[in-house]
Amino acid sequence: MSFIKSLQEKTVDRDLLFLLSSMFFRRIVMGFLEIVRGIYFALIGFDPLVIGLIIGAGSIVGTLRSALFGVLSDKYGRKIFLIIGSFTSILRMLLFATSRDFWILLLAQIVGALGEGAGAGQPVVSGYIAEKLSGSTKRTQIFSLTAITNALASTLGSLAAALPAYFKSALNLNEVDSYLPLFWAGATLNLMSLLLILPLKEGVSKRHKVKREKTIFNRSSLKEIGVYSIIRSTDGLAMGLVSSLAPLYFYLRFNMSSESLAPIYAVTRAMPIPIYFITPLLVNRFGYVNCLVVSRISSGSFALCFAFSNSIESSIIAFIFYRVLILVSMPVRQSFATEIIDTSRMGSLVGISSSIRSFLRSSAPIISGYLFQISQMYLPMVMGSLLLMLNAIQFRIFYSRRTK
Repeated sequence: MSFIKSLQEKTVDRDLLFLLSSMFFRRIVMGFLEIVRGIYFALIGFDPLVIGLIIGAGSIVGTLRSALFGVLSDKYGRKIFLIIGSFTSILRMLLFATSRDFWILLLAQIVGALGEGAGAGQPVVSGYIAEKLSGSTKRTQIFSLTAITNALASTLGSLAAALPAYFKSALNLNEVDSYLPLFWAGATLNLMSLLLILPLKEGVSKRHKVKREKTIFNRSSLKEIGVYSIIRSTDGLAMGLVSSLAPLYFYLRFNMSSESLAPIYAVTRAMPIPIYFITPLLVNRFGYVNCLVVSRISSGSFALCFAFSNSIESSIIAFIFYRVLILVSMPVRQSFATEIIDTSRMGSLVGISSSIRSFLRSSAPIISGYLFQISQMYLPMVMGSLLLMLNAIQFRIFYSRRTK
């Protein structure tokens, strides 16, 4: 397999192993937080619009974080921003565990947004990997390997979303309090993630550091950043409309608890793993653009099925296939991004595009929450489906000449 070969060739060095291990613990937390957060907020008395506002506020901060951390990490290095993101993730879980006040929870979500994903978010991680590795094959391998470890961690995290039911009976807690041990566990896991970041060395050597600090935008890089930002904005809004309040959708429409949703989300994280192993082969055979176009059209089709499914069984099946197709395309898109711009501007490309993407995506929970509240629960999925198909067209128009 290509991953065994990559390990033999030392594609994954000591620092990348530390980074992958740190991301593993963080993804466990994100795996259960994605499921339980909206349901927990509903249980403590918030209505859908307020829930959308809390989650959306975090996305707005993520908008600023992606651009700021991405650009600054190009100049000052990646490690410091990974540390900052890890610390704020710990703080969010502590605030979730100790307060039910609206303003404290809003603050927790805002603070935690500085550490979404892996430390300080994908811009910093992508920049670190791009600096560590040269060549599209090696990068595709490591992004696919990252996707595999993230999927395993997220599967465990999704299953952990069922723990409140266990805590409720084993610890004799009421329904709301049964979520608190999970938040404390999340703080502990994020602390472990932080400790694994500390030994990291920067992705570039000292002799290349001056070059990175003098990096400025030129016309070519600005054009690439602009085009890529347009594409990322479309898929961000699309996925936000379909996914951001999906657990709340299942809870409100079918009365499904986090315990019921846990295996569903675990399945969506586990199913892509075999495909990740052959992702480099698919990219080499069909090219980045063709793989991304097919995944966007397919995921958009299943999102549309999700919108109009009337039974719980058909809704679950459509949602699973939608999620799997989205997740399968992630390492392809991440690796593709490293090929369209110089590595010295990698953080800026991913950071600025993610910032614009997050700005639009931050509106998705608010829009969805409002539509849920006026009993138009299918509309966010329809809108997201159409945007995913538009995203496929954008990839074809802007990058049709990039077959590899």
